[in-house]
Amino acid sequence: MQPSEEKLRFVIVGEVLSRSGDDSLDTKRRKPNVVLPLNSTGFIEPNGDGLTKQALLTYFETFGTLDAPHDVKEWADRFAIPELRRRRPNQLLRQRGQIYQLFATMFIREKAGLRTWFHELGRVVCTRIDKERIARLAVAAKKYFLVISNDEVSNAIDPDMMQKTTLPKGLYLKTNWRYCGLDHSGEEENTVNDEIWAILFSEYCGGFEFPPKVRGILEEIITGLTIRQD
Repeated sequence: MQPSEEKLRFVIVGEVLSRSGDDSLDTKRRKPNVVLPLNSTGFIEPNGDGLTKQALLTYFETFGTLDAPHDVKEWADRFAIPELRRRRPNQLLRQRGQIYQLFATMFIREKAGLRTWFHELGRVVCTRIDKERIARLAVAAKKYFLVISNDEVSNAIDPDMMQKTTLPKGLYLKTNWRYCGLDHSGEEENTVNDEIWAILFSEYCGGFEFPPKVRGILEEIITGLTIRQD
């Protein structure tokens, strides 16, 4: 493949990822010199216009890697994620979202704190958890922790920079004196519940003492995710 074609295919993949809610590629509206390089390298699904796993993973390989903290690596091993990929985001991926669960890939800032690492790891394993269990966890959490909109918050602190910040528009779960976003990945109930799981998992790994009901459901989920070590 010529350098110009190599560059073109990554431009196209990046363009598709920049759209919210639609990761398809309308090949009928593309010129042949755009579609052919993508087809020749297996970037387009044979029976459709969707990008393949190979397309995304190859694109992700162009981003720099990060070494995860030791504690995060230990949890990844417990969850049997030996190929967890950790990469530095660009502006596009910061806006779109930092986790691609099906590809075990997290995009995370270099100066991210340990809670953020655990939160993103929690989101990686979300697809392995029964939705009914996560829903039960969300119901229990909402009984103990305040769900609040950004308009009602004036004392938020950036967890990485430890400076006062203005929260983006949306809903937040207040736990352990922190405001954690619930709907920035989507407003669907399952999506919000997944965020609650990731938030609570992060706090659990940090040693936060939960009410017995919440802790019980958390540990039930974690036990189901953990690979037995003999």
